[in-house]
Parts: sequence; structure tokens; C-alpha cells
Amino acid sequence: MGIYDSNIKQDVEKLTELLNIQSRGNNHFEYSEASQQYAPLLTALRTKPFVLLAGISGTGKSRIVRELAKACWKQGDAEFGNNHPKNFCMVQVKPNWHDSSELIGYVSRINGEKYVVGPFLRFMAKAINDSKTPYFLCLDEMNLAPVEQYFAEYLSVIESRKLNADGSITTDPIIDFEHTDAYKSLIDQLFPNDDKARDEYLKEIGGKRLTIPQNLFVVGTVNMDETTFSFSRKVLDRAMTIEMNEVDLHGGLDANAANELGHIQNLIPTSVEGKDVYADNRELCDKVLAYLAQVNDALDKTPFKIAYRTRNEFLVYAVNRGAENLTATLDEMTAMKILSRIEGDSDRTKKPLEALQNIVNNQIVAAIPEPEEGKQKAKSVSAEKITEMLKKLDSGYTSFWS
Repeated sequence: MGIYDSNIKQDVEKLTELLNIQSRGNNHFEYSEASQQYAPLLTALRTKPFVLLAGISGTGKSRIVRELAKACWKQGDAEFGNNHPKNFCMVQVKPNWHDSSELIGYVSRINGEKYVVGPFLRFMAKAINDSKTPYFLCLDEMNLAPVEQYFAEYLSVIESRKLNADGSITTDPIIDFEHTDAYKSLIDQLFPNDDKARDEYLKEIGGKRLTIPQNLFVVGTVNMDETTFSFSRKVLDRAMTIEMNEVDLHGGLDANAANELGHIQNLIPTSVEGKDVYADNRELCDKVLAYLAQVNDALDKTPFKIAYRTRNEFLVYAVNRGAENLTATLDEMTAMKILSRIEGDSDRTKKPLEALQNIVNNQIVAAIPEPEEGKQKAKSVSAEKITEMLKKLDSGYTSFWS
């Protein structure tokens, strides 16, 4: 799933404690030794609350989203031990989705104007009303339909995220204020027992708006085969991508293994752009920028060259991961945000991939420390992925996706 991990399904059933994160100042958190193998996923969520879990069927992609939601509750909480806690929602994507009506909703004018609310907005309202708890929406088999069609509103709004002076993160409205019966019916349905909230959202001047709350995480599970749609660059540029293809057939067979992940804390993002973290972490950020400059030289005159969005995500991820994990940051983010966008024939991809391979070998593989006696040296996920992608070129075409 990440840089140095094994099958997540096996780990889910073996771990009884996932994580103990302690704040070390704004945007900088320290992960316990037990949580290191999950750090790529957790850091990705904290960097951008839109993550794709890609891989073959049966590796526990949707299961880990449920487990993350369960892990937000500690012993003594009402939701502790609940297999379907209130901060988890699973939505199965249907192949016939070509607009947002099934997921977000639509206006019906049968017997008067009314908004028919989709599961996304209903779950979003729950997150708004419980702002201190992470909420996880799992879009299962996300690419059975074209994501940029049925999820267009979210894809646009998620890019408007902004860190405010009070530390909150807000977006543009996903559904804006209107003087219509449909809008009023929407607010009435989302906040049925809260007169004060309804009044605020129905106030034209100075009122609240339906924006994406910073505690809402969207995780899409992805199986790449002949029955699914490929992702457009619009989707890939807006998401963090983590591959889950490794399988340990001996894993998960212990009948007495725990099925809880422990307790997750401090997962809700506290920064959005590079400017939110650069001033306090200049030395680390400059090292990341130097690496990205080499990457862009390798990708020059190709459609894969990175720009400000990817730069911002590299910087925020690096600060969340910590300066001591710079090598892991560069490795994980190279796979998530650079290699995931590269696809095409030999003329289009061979030279860029070979140039990236040289950079990764020199900057990442060479920096991985030698292991303790009796242990294997950690592998580079991006180096292995580049090797795999170059090998695919024997057939004339390559892609990050299996």
C-alpha cells in the first residue's frame, strides 16, 4: 500500500494498535513505530482528503476505509466497536452513472419543486454537524462509471480549498444559495432538527453555505480491468493514488487476530497549499523543490510535467511526514503524483521514464539506509514501479495502472 508495507488485509487483522500521533507544531506530526507502514495512507489523507486505492480485487481496499472510520473511536465512545459507525458511508458506483443525480441529487418538479437528496450530501451534512470527527465516504468500484461526469461538482470544488486565518479549511459551495423551493427543501432535509442551522443556510446575505467540510474524506476503490473506465488527468491531478496489489496468501489466517486498528488522532488536515507550510519548514521544502526541479527537467516537453498543484501537495505531504522521512516522502509521492499520470507508447514515455529512473536511483534508492543485521533492505516503491512500467513497453504501451 505504501513504501515499505505488506498486504494491508493481513495487517488489519494483526494490528491492535495503529497509531499514536503527537503534535510537534503546526502541520508536523510524529507517527509511532507501529504506524509507520500506514504512514503513506494517513499522510495522503491529511495532505488531500481525496484518495484513490488502486489494485486487484480482494486486497482489502474498501475494508481499510471502514477500519479507518472505526479507528476514530476510542474505548468508551458510543461508536466504539461498531462495524458500521456513523462516520462511515459506503456507496457502490453504478455503470450507468453519467451525471451527479444518483450521488449528489437533483431537482424534481413533480407535485411541486423539491430537491431529491443523494447520499453524498446527506453524509456531508453529518460531517458538518460533527466537525471534530473524521468522516469517510467510500466510493466502491469508483471507475465503473466516468468519474469526471458523476462527480464533477466535487472535482471542481475540492480545488477551491483554502486555509483561513482561524485554522479552518473551507471550499466554494458545492450547492450554492438560491431563492427556490428546491434549495429550501434541500436545507430542510439536511438539517431537519436544527432550526438555527436551517436559518443560517437560508440567509441570503452573510449566511452559511454548503461547502465541503475539512473533516470529510472521500476514498475511491479502483480495480483496473476491461470493465472499468480509465481516469482522466483531471481526476488524477486532484487525487492521491495508493496502490494495493501485494498479496500474502499466508496472511489473515490467525483466528485470534484482532480486527481493530486502534485509535487514530489528528487526521483532519490543517494545511492546503505550499504557502501554508513553507515559512515554518523552509529547509525541508527547499529540498523537496530541488528534487522536483530535477523531475521537471526530466519531464520537459512532455505532457507529464508537474505544476503548482502537484508542488503544493509534495510540500504539504513532506511537512506532514516529517523531515526525518524525506526519502520516504519523495518515494511515495513520486509514485502517487508523478508516475500515476504517465501513460502512452514508447515514443511518448520511454525517455521520461528512463530519466526518472536515474533520478530515483540517485536521490531515493541510494538514500535508503542499510538494514539492521538479519533484516531486508527497504524497497523503493517508485523504483519498482518505474521498472514495471518500462517492462510493459515491450508490448508497445505502458501505464501506471495494472
